[in-house]
Amino acid sequence: MAKPLFKVDMMITKFSDRLYADLNRDLNNLFLEEDQVIKRLEKSIHACLKYLRKLKDYCKLNDPSTPAEEIVFFKQIKPKFKSQLIFFQSLLNIEIRKPIGDGKVVSDYFSNEVKILHHFFESNLSFYQYVRTQSSYLDEYYFVRGNYDVHLDPDQCIIDFDPTFSTTHDHKLAQVLASELLQEHLEQSILKTNQREAIMHFDSEFKDFDWKQTKCALIELIYSWHATEAFGKKNLKSIVKFIEKSFNISLGNFYDTYDWLCGRPSPTVYIDEMREAFLLRIQKKLK
Repeated sequence: MAKPLFKVDMMITKFSDRLYADLNRDLNNLFLEEDQVIKRLEKSIHACLKYLRKLKDYCKLNDPSTPAEEIVFFKQIKPKFKSQLIFFQSLLNIEIRKPIGDGKVVSDYFSNEVKILHHFFESNLSFYQYVRTQSSYLDEYYFVRGNYDVHLDPDQCIIDFDPTFSTTHDHKLAQVLASELLQEHLEQSILKTNQREAIMHFDSEFKDFDWKQTKCALIELIYSWHATEAFGKKNLKSIVKFIEKSFNISLGNFYDTYDWLCGRPSPTVYIDEMREAFLLRIQKKLK
């Protein structure tokens, strides 16, 4: 007996939502725990692969059996997982090739990567417009397995993919989503690099004046400053933005980090460490 359509859709959606939340949790933990960028990106790629395999295994056991189910899976679910993999793989490639030099050299390098992304969007303009306008009139050709219309610019790599886990355009949609994430990341990197360069030009004393402790440690301090109104009545988000700009650092989803800190055996590891270091310094002075 066939399963009701809405029930299958709900099963796939609920499972994928939980799985995607778990993926984001793992990626956020890596962001907090691994300070070496290349190692963090490598671990992030492996995490994305792990969850994409879990999604594929689930799909095999709960195979979408109607065009409507396939469209839900291959348009709304699979691409958001695959886009994370493409995003982190692209970031790793960019980081490995990043030149050593002053801020202008690095900023120009990032700007060139943005131009490459613009070329991708222009080369896939009709599909990109279809995605941006949230159209659906070609969904049965783009996101249903077994359809291959040569006039709709199908992904030629489909021949190398698993036909039970691929359509002609789900990979291309993942590329679009990843490219949007990558463009935002690069533009933020350019902005931070230029701001840093401006500060260095203004006063060389501030060179390499970056936060050297963990992101968790800084978030401990930010929540403490907010709780004690160290910056007056400023809201938490404003304080975070100020600290990120001042210390040339990105703190990611600091709300999730706070939840993670609250779950630790000792939520105030860095604050306790600071207190001990400060008291030790006082003791040395008083001797």
